[in-house]
Amino acid sequence: MAIDDQEEYEQGEQVRIWLRNNGSSVIGGIAVGLALIAGWQWWQRKQEMQGQDAAAAYAVLSDTVHDHGDEKRIAALASALHADYAKTTYATLASLTVAAHQVELGDGKAALATLDAAAHSPDPALAALVRLRAARVLLTLGRPEDALKRLEAKTDPAFAAVAGEIRGDAERALGRLDAARQDYLDALAHMPPEAPNRILLEMKLADIGGVAPKPEAKKA
Repeated sequence: MAIDDQEEYEQGEQVRIWLRNNGSSVIGGIAVGLALIAGWQWWQRKQEMQGQDAAAAYAVLSDTVHDHGDEKRIAALASALHADYAKTTYATLASLTVAAHQVELGDGKAALATLDAAAHSPDPALAALVRLRAARVLLTLGRPEDALKRLEAKTDPAFAAVAGEIRGDAERALGRLDAARQDYLDALAHMPPEAPNRILLEMKLADIGGVAPKPEAKKA
């Protein structure tokens, strides 16, 4: 037998011996790996299907609210959505939609309860929006101090203008006009010149003796 052939034979024998001793563990490892891959794919499909179902449930709720549907049906749809899809963003969106509807009906206390139940949204941006909506509702309920407490948490930069305006409204309601003016100015600093509610905010500022800065012109 040639030396090369002998070396190849010995290497083959070593592989066969190793497989006899370790084959079951290798096969088991492959099986576990395949099971993990299959499990991950199943979980992804489940998440996708759950997201689609949650979106469809929210669409039905939103349409019912928009069409001024029966209040019992709205409550039932919201309850079912929270029960089945509590960990999705659609549960928070449902709370925001129902709370806005309750405010329109003049039931601020119910709206506040709805928002408080959604305070721990899994989405940080939606959680911030819930706090802002709750602060607005507290203002309508004549509770400006409580509204300010809701705004103590760090605000998402995307909502800086809204938070500043609400804070200004609360300070104004408390008679602290210097603070209100500064809050309105801060809100304007974070608000685009073309924002539709900018004029209203400037009017609020002027009403308490403040002067709105001229928005910077866009560069060509």
